[in-house]
Amino acid sequence: MHRLILSLTLFALPLRAQFLEDALRLARLDGYGTPRAGALGIGFTALANDIGALGYNPAGLTSIAGIEATGGLFFAHNSTQTSFLTTTTPAVSNSTALTHLGIATSERWNNTNVALAVAYALDNDYETSLRYSAFNPTSSIVAYWTRAALNLRENWAFRLYLADTVNGRMVTPVQDSVQQDGFVRERGGLHSLTGGIACELSRWVSVGFTVALKYGRFTYSRDYRETDILNRYNWLDTVQFANVDFSALQLREDLTQELSGITGSFGLLFRMENFFRAGLAIHFPTFFQVRERFSSDATAIFDNGDQKRLREDGQNSYNVRTPFVFSGAIAVHIPQFGLTFTAGAAYSDVTQLEFTDAPWEILQLNRLILEQLVGQTLWGAGVEWDVPGLPATVRASLNNITSPYGRDIAGATTTILAAGAALYLAPNIRLDFLLRRLEVSELRTSYGDQVSYITTRRLLTLAAALTYRYR
Repeated sequence: MHRLILSLTLFALPLRAQFLEDALRLARLDGYGTPRAGALGIGFTALANDIGALGYNPAGLTSIAGIEATGGLFFAHNSTQTSFLTTTTPAVSNSTALTHLGIATSERWNNTNVALAVAYALDNDYETSLRYSAFNPTSSIVAYWTRAALNLRENWAFRLYLADTVNGRMVTPVQDSVQQDGFVRERGGLHSLTGGIACELSRWVSVGFTVALKYGRFTYSRDYRETDILNRYNWLDTVQFANVDFSALQLREDLTQELSGITGSFGLLFRMENFFRAGLAIHFPTFFQVRERFSSDATAIFDNGDQKRLREDGQNSYNVRTPFVFSGAIAVHIPQFGLTFTAGAAYSDVTQLEFTDAPWEILQLNRLILEQLVGQTLWGAGVEWDVPGLPATVRASLNNITSPYGRDIAGATTTILAAGAALYLAPNIRLDFLLRRLEVSELRTSYGDQVSYITTRRLLTLAAALTYRYR
C-alpha cells in the first residue's frame, strides 16, 4: 500500500499531524486471519469452510461439521530499504503474536443447518522500522520551520534561536548543506472480537452475518537529527542574521493512538455438489473512535556548547468511518486429483474514508481524501492440493493490492506471495503452516513538500495453527 504523506502539514508546530496514512491504516486489505486463509488469499471467500470464514465469508460457517476449536501464532520479520537522496539504508524489526483463537459449532435445526462462531483475530500488525541518512545540499528542516509559521509563538525555528526577524521578515541562515538522519519506529496492532451466525437456505445456498468489535493501538516515534558537518554555520551574526553558530538539531516525535470500533459483514455461499463453490461478501464500514496523544521534543545545539530545548504535548479525539469492502470468489474442486483452484477479488472505494467530530485541521483531510485517493482492488488466485497417500495438504496463492493513490510510484502495488501446508495428526486434528511474503514501496515525506524518501518494505511471516473438530 502506497502511503503518500500530504504536502500540506496541518499544524505549523513539528507535532506529527494526521495524514492520509492514518486513515488508510484502518482500511488495509492485507490482513489474513488464519494460516489457511492466508495461504489461499482472497480466493478463500469461496471456500470459507472453517473458522476463517468469519473474516472472509460468514456463510461458509455452515460447512463446519460439529464443533471446531482453533488457535494460532505468527512470527513476522519486517525489513526495509529506504532510499533518501543518494543513499539507501536498511532496517529490520520482528514481532510475534497470537493470530487467532476461536470456536464454532453447527447443528441441524428444523432440517436446516445452523452455525455459530466466535473468535479473536489479529487483523493487522503495525510493526515496522526504517532508517534514512544523507547529506542534503538543498534543504533543511530549520528552513522549513522558518517558513511554516508567521506567528512567533508557533515558529519553532525562532524559538530555538535558529531564525529571527530582519526588516519584518522571518529569516534563517540554515537553509541547506546539512547531514540529515532519521529513524522511524511504528508498533501496535488492530484486533477484532467477532461473532457470527450462518444458516442454510437450501442445500445449495448458505447465508451468514457477523458483528465485530475492533480495538487496538498504534504508536509512532521518529528520532531526527540535522548536523552542520561542514561547519558552514560557525558564527553568530546579531545584525542581519546571515549566519549562526549552529552545530546540530535533535528532534523526537511521538504519537500514540488508541482505537475502538464496530463493524459487521454479510455473506452468501453457493455450492454445486462437491466441485464448485462461489462466495460473495459485503464487509460493512467500520466506525472507529480514535484517541491520541502526541509530543515533540527539539534541542538546538550551538558551537559554543549552548543548547536550547522546546517540548510540546497535545491530544486529539475524532471518529473515522472506513468504506464498504465488496468481495467475491469462486472455487473449483477436481476430486480425481485432489486439487482445488480458487480465484477472487475485493474492492474498496477508499475515497469514502471520512473523519468526523474532529478539530478543523483534521477535517481538512476529507477534501484531500477525495482529491488524492482512488478505489483500491485486491485480486488473487490460489490452489490447494491433497497429497495422495499422505495425511497432508499443500497450498499456494498470489495476491495483489492496487495503490489507493491517484498519483503513484513504481512498486506501490502490494504483492503477496503465500504458501502453506496442513498436516493431519488425526482425522479430526489439523496442523496448518503458513509462509507469506509481502512487498510494497511507499513514498513518505520527511518534512513539508520538499524532502521525500521511498521505503521498500518486505514482510516475511511464518504462522502455525492447530484446529480440532469434534463431531
